[in-house]
Amino acid sequence: MRQFSLAILLALCIVAASACTTREIEQGDRDLVLKIEQLQPYGLKLPEEFASFESFKREQWIDGSLMVEYEFQAPDELDLPYIYSIAERHPSARDACASYSAGNIGYTLRIGRDTLSVRDDLFRFGDKSRFALLVNDDNPYGNYFGMCHGKTAFMVTIGGFYFDDGELWAELINPTLDAVSQMN
Repeated sequence: MRQFSLAILLALCIVAASACTTREIEQGDRDLVLKIEQLQPYGLKLPEEFASFESFKREQWIDGSLMVEYEFQAPDELDLPYIYSIAERHPSARDACASYSAGNIGYTLRIGRDTLSVRDDLFRFGDKSRFALLVNDDNPYGNYFGMCHGKTAFMVTIGGFYFDDGELWAELINPTLDAVSQMN
């Protein structure tokens, strides 16, 4: 009986390990996330070595879901914005919107003393979305945007650089959202 239990435990470990596999970034994956260089037309100056502060990840889950993740985090002394962006394709629209909703709940727990000033009047996209300014001591310092559209979910956080103009935000984000929408 003990050997049978160990065999089941080993099988479950193998299944769990294969449930999510990290893969190489593929052509087109970069278009699915908002990247630091996209802020350059809005006045951001990047150092030559900015790419050394970027990370990309692509994961495929056992249910067929796909996630592409991007993060830009430079040393504080460079005084550059922070960006975290994630695009997901799910087996169903329900799963995508569940991921979007869970992300909203989780995000509000992670920002601590800071607050989200929700400004859905400035920008909307997809089946459900949330656009907000990140605020600390009544001073905006970044943006949060999350959405679900069909079988896709998308989220981006920018810290240290923000948009409070819906038209400029749309100009920035729409090419990425168009690419994400094609994931369906």
